[in-house]
Amino acid sequence: MDLDELLLNRRQLEDVRLALRERIGQGLAVDGEEIRALLTYLPPPHGQPTGRVVVVDCGGTNQRAATVDLDNRKIESGPFEERVRDGRDLPVSADEFFDSQAALVARLSPPPGCNVGYCFSYPAQVMPNRDATLIRWTKGVHVTGVEGEPVGAALARAMRRAGLEPGEIRVLNDTVASLLAGALTHPDHDDFVGLIVGTGTNSAGFLPLDMIPKYRGDLTGKMAVNLESGNFSPPHLTAADEAVDRNSDNPGLQRLEKAVSGHYLPYVFEQCVPGLTGFDPRAGTGPLVDLRANRPESLEGKAASRVLARSADLVAACLAGLIDCFPGQGSVGILAEGSTFWKDPHYPDRVGETLQALLGERKFAILRANEANLMGAACAAGLPLT
Repeated sequence: MDLDELLLNRRQLEDVRLALRERIGQGLAVDGEEIRALLTYLPPPHGQPTGRVVVVDCGGTNQRAATVDLDNRKIESGPFEERVRDGRDLPVSADEFFDSQAALVARLSPPPGCNVGYCFSYPAQVMPNRDATLIRWTKGVHVTGVEGEPVGAALARAMRRAGLEPGEIRVLNDTVASLLAGALTHPDHDDFVGLIVGTGTNSAGFLPLDMIPKYRGDLTGKMAVNLESGNFSPPHLTAADEAVDRNSDNPGLQRLEKAVSGHYLPYVFEQCVPGLTGFDPRAGTGPLVDLRANRPESLEGKAASRVLARSADLVAACLAGLIDCFPGQGSVGILAEGSTFWKDPHYPDRVGETLQALLGERKFAILRANEANLMGAACAAGLPLT
């Protein structure tokens, strides 16, 4: 293919920005749209949540538990970590899955009634009580008896079986945890975005409730909204993107993710430079960064450069589309997480430069936070229910 097809001009980036902004609006209006815009019932951390809380972080490979001191913004004990009981090799029941997490919490010896922030990084529908029902397993996890069930309540039962007395359990995913961690640790910004660009991609932001027609409750102010933006289908994708999508296990879905995230970028590159000796798309984006650095004038070096740059430009255009949804022109903090974003030394600057070109004079900052999942989950645990 012509590598110039991977270069997005200003008009094309504006098309992506506008398309995402419109589809966010559709997702805020009704359920089931391309941008799901899942409600979290979590407000911004105004008033600085305080106290001591337990956090549990359950991801694709590992699960962790820690105690966080919100007054001093630090991890007090832990994190204790082990592999997720994922059911890949041997069948795993729901009780076994949650009991393994409760055992990690028991090692912390938390006081009775301690609230729990549960970073549960699988597709889940959060309820007004801030528990969440699992929609479906992803990341190769297969645990029976969990899909469609409230996972916070299941963890609470497991903790009680372990002799613990949990307080409220608040469930959120890693993107919302990044959003809360950013707002907690960098309160000097008017608006916030949580951004993941790693193996996959997603974004979240605090939006005014009067902009969310599908919300039927009586809360006021702003709420964290999990966009599930990896499912956005942006304009100006290429024949390489079509081939990657066609050969994937979910054709037609997660089109943005397939164009920007670390799992899929090597497959886009492979469509541009087929049959490159020694290239294994399963190795992630590291080889692309190396090809760009070590063979800059070769076809493969130029292709790697274009694939990575287009990913950053698409992320920037999507950030602009989300930021357009924020009322006013205040400064925006963007808490970014993920290996694709941070392990490529050029990637953060490319995102920032393209975003600045799109936003003009509006101020923003791309931020990092230590242990964003744990600190964001702690923030959720410390927030009042109303």
